Amino acid sequence: MTWTRLGVRGRITLAATIAVAIVLALAGVALVVLLQRDLLAGVDASARTRAQDIAGFSNGTLPSVLPAAQDDASVVQVLDSSGRVLAASGNIEGESALVRPNPAQRGLQISTLSGLPIGSGERFRVLQETTGLPAARRTIVVALSLAPVEKAVRSERSLLFQVLPAALLLTALVTWLGVGRALAPVERIRRGVAAIGGGDLSERVPLPASRDEVHRLAETMNSMLDRLEASAGRQRRFVADASHELRSPLANMQASLEVALARQDLDLWQETGQDLQGEYDRMQHLVEDLLLLARLDGRLPLAHDEVDLDDVVHDEAEHLRRHGSVAVHVLPLPALRIRGDGARLAQVVRNLADNAARHGATTVTLSLRRDGDWAVVRVADDGPGVPAEHQDRIFERFTRLDQARARDSGGSGLGLAISREIAQAHGGSLTLLVGAAVSGAVFELRLPCEP
Repeated sequence: MTWTRLGVRGRITLAATIAVAIVLALAGVALVVLLQRDLLAGVDASARTRAQDIAGFSNGTLPSVLPAAQDDASVVQVLDSSGRVLAASGNIEGESALVRPNPAQRGLQISTLSGLPIGSGERFRVLQETTGLPAARRTIVVALSLAPVEKAVRSERSLLFQVLPAALLLTALVTWLGVGRALAPVERIRRGVAAIGGGDLSERVPLPASRDEVHRLAETMNSMLDRLEASAGRQRRFVADASHELRSPLANMQASLEVALARQDLDLWQETGQDLQGEYDRMQHLVEDLLLLARLDGRLPLAHDEVDLDDVVHDEAEHLRRHGSVAVHVLPLPALRIRGDGARLAQVVRNLADNAARHGATTVTLSLRRDGDWAVVRVADDGPGVPAEHQDRIFERFTRLDQARARDSGGSGLGLAISREIAQAHGGSLTLLVGAAVSGAVFELRLPCEP
């Protein structure tokens, strides 16, 4: 089984168990080393004390048998400079010298030896202390068995080997249960999301009681579901509105054809052809707008050319003068250059200008100015304006607020929606300025300027 197939719970449990095993192993080794060092220090201290006691005897008449030690594992010998045994403790009386004295060695010398003629292969801690004048130099040898030390170390090591598996098992169990409890809200969120069908996005995942990362995850999931529900609702409304908009010209075309077929009149057929051409143009424009909105929803790739925005505003103003029925007033245009798609930006300005001409009474005003790092285009009309209760809806798709926005005198209600999508695709915005004029409507297009 690979690491990735263990799952989050298994990986965390395994990682925690390995980490605890490493820590406990290091702590156990350190504990054993410290215990052994402390015990050896105690043995060395006992050997020094014993050597000091023997040194007190050696200053006077030295008995052949030294007083017994506190335990049978301690042996003492006093050697002359040639290595001859002058005295020894009773438990090694008559034995040969444990070590050979070093005449050049002065003071204390401590070593660990094995193979001494006592203890059946035990290891001993041997202290040698050379005392006396050179003519009567004596070496005091104190050998203490390390069997108690080794027994204590073995016991400690055995205890650690017994405790370590139990500790690791307990760590793994606690981690497994703790992670499972921590992931339980995540599993509930998963089940909640899995239970939400594509047809009904109104349900939400449960929020955990704790205010932690899982709670924020659940909030994020619910927020995402809110956006998906809103998007699905907009999509359904969009499809319904598009179906309705396409059905109307088709119904008109069918009615005109039925009337012409019933009468078999050439003049009527010519009128019918003109009506059909108008309906066809209207349907073609609607289909193109729908395709453009679909491409904008899918992040339509835009050109990133240098666009002289003042030329765009000027050209659209001239177009409105030639084809419109209202006066067009253009404020002085400063030279402003931005980076974007010139054809799409011209479409935005034309949509705003046509919309203003459709609703304006006598005059449409276009202006361009720079506001910091932004280029600001304003299109204003002197019409009735947008009622306050509808100001938030005018950028929705297929929104027509009154008879002036009906199909015979206006568009399909997609112009402002398309314009806002194009503005946002350029990193800008399109808004209706509330209270910017005494009468009429003022739309403001803001686009980032070219550095």
